[in-house]
Formats: sequence, structure tokens, C-alpha cells
Amino acid sequence: MLKFSLSEMLLESSPNRYWKMLHQIGIKDAVGVLPRNFMDWRMSFEDKPWGYFSLKKYKNMLEDNGFNLRAIEDNPPMDKIRLNLPGKEEELNSIAEMIENFGKLNIGLWCYNWMAGIGWARTHNYIESKVGTVSSFNVNDISGYRNEKVKIDRSSLWQNLKEFLDFIVPIAEDNNVKLAMHPDDPPIEEFAGIPRIMNSIESYDKLLELHNSEFNGITLCQGNFTLMTENLPITIRHFGNKIFFVHFRDVLGDKNNYVETQLGYGKTDLAGCIKAYNDINYDGLMRVDHVPTLEGDSADIPGYSYLGRLYAIGYIRGLIDSFKKI
Repeated sequence: MLKFSLSEMLLESSPNRYWKMLHQIGIKDAVGVLPRNFMDWRMSFEDKPWGYFSLKKYKNMLEDNGFNLRAIEDNPPMDKIRLNLPGKEEELNSIAEMIENFGKLNIGLWCYNWMAGIGWARTHNYIESKVGTVSSFNVNDISGYRNEKVKIDRSSLWQNLKEFLDFIVPIAEDNNVKLAMHPDDPPIEEFAGIPRIMNSIESYDKLLELHNSEFNGITLCQGNFTLMTENLPITIRHFGNKIFFVHFRDVLGDKNNYVETQLGYGKTDLAGCIKAYNDINYDGLMRVDHVPTLEGDSADIPGYSYLGRLYAIGYIRGLIDSFKKI
């Protein structure tokens, strides 16, 4: 019953008070980022954050402070791969090297995405709401904006993804690293004239068909998937063991106009989701994601304040305890 691991994403380049708070509430599994920080006052930085030595030092730092690095949610440059541009071979080699190093260091999961040109985006970052300072997206805010530098069509994005999976999945299999595709964020049909393809339940079915492997799977980011479907628990059961990683968050609105919100204030049947994860015997990682910034707290990255995340972890723990008593 409820076999998944409640983890947290660590964005800091060195230990801080939040890490101690996480220990105090029992969080030991960590989702990390590539170590891109400067090494010293000379502004010297890691030449290859995905290289073995860089990742080893980073993993050592987390372990020395009581965390088990289970996944990386970050990537080397990938747009030449996504867009099939000159120089993509170098990018492919970097990702292959990274996956091989994950295998050597027992980092078992890579969360990646297929958002070409523009990554995850919000059009409002600091909205005062009753649950704290939140971010939102409204497609009308980008109606007059086009990225003229990126030229690609939807079918080409799919073809490039197929070629990428054919290249990287065998490497992932050899190194025991699961590949978990994150949805387009926001999951709209195009962003600034650039098509998006990971934006529906059907697109994820197609992803899984492109390369049939137990290492090709899904990051089920609830904030995005609940904008793709009217019944997220049914969707969780639909994908079953192809869900490798969960972002537990919620929103209000639809994919064209939505606002981030605190757990318990959104549109999703969160208790139903927990039951669905139990029904599919989900045993992967789950982390909180994109929370409001509460009064007295701050967030260098919108959605990643400390107090809001602590609240969300407690909310999930409450759902788990309630489910166990049913």
C-alpha cells in the first residue's frame, strides 16, 4: 500500500536551513539539478555539469547532508536535438555521457522535456491571492508574440523525438536509468508560433508507442495533466506503470488561462489521485511543485518558496494518513 517515495527538489548549490527542515519532517530522497554554480570567487564554473566529477561532487554533498540523490530534473543543451540543427551530435553525446554517469552513480531517473525554443513559462509571476503570492498563465498575453528564430512543424518535432528515443533509450537501458518525459508547460498547441506536442493524453500514448521500453515513461506533472483531462485519477490508472515520477500540485482554470494554487484550493480530486497511485502500485518518486509564497517567505524562483512547500508536503502526508485509515 502506497509504495511511492515522498521526495523534494533541492535547488540550492550548498546546504541551507531548508535542508534541515526537510530532515525534521522526514524527507530523505532528493531530486537534484545539474551543478552549474560557480566554484570560486574567480567565477570559475563546472565545464560540464553532467560530467562524472561534477555529478560525483554534487552527489557527495547531498549524501554528506543526509540526502539520497534519486533523480535529476535538468539537462544539457537540447534544442539542436529537438530542432534537428547542426551541432546536435555534440548535444547527443553530452546527454549520452550524462546518462552513463547517472548509471555509475546510481541516479535512477532523468526528468526531461520536449519544449523547443521556450521552456516552461508563466505570464504573471507575482499575483497576490488569498493563499499567497502565485503565478499564472494567460494565452492572451502572448497573442501578439512570435519567436521568428525557431522554424519547425509538429510532424518534425515528432520525428526528431522518435530519433532521440531510438538513440537514448538503449543507453538508458544499459545504465538502468528511467526516462520520464515532462509535459509541455503550459500544455497548449503552440507557444509564440512554436508547436508543442507533449500536451494531451493522446500525445503521451504516442510517446510510449514510439519506443516500447520499460525505461521510456512519464513525469506526471499534475498541474499540467489536470489541464489535459477532466478526470486525473482515471488518467493515472490509464498510464499505470509507465508513470515514473509525479509532481503533486494543482491549478485553477484551463490550459489557456490558469493560476497556480495551494493544495486543497484547486480543481483536482487530490484524494482520488492518491487512491489511483495506490491502485497502480506506484512505487516511484513524488515531489511537491509550484506552491504559493506565503507571507514572510520569499522565492527566488516563483513557485518554490520554502514555507509553501513545507505546507504541501504536510498536505500530502495528511492525504496518505487518511487513505491508510480507510
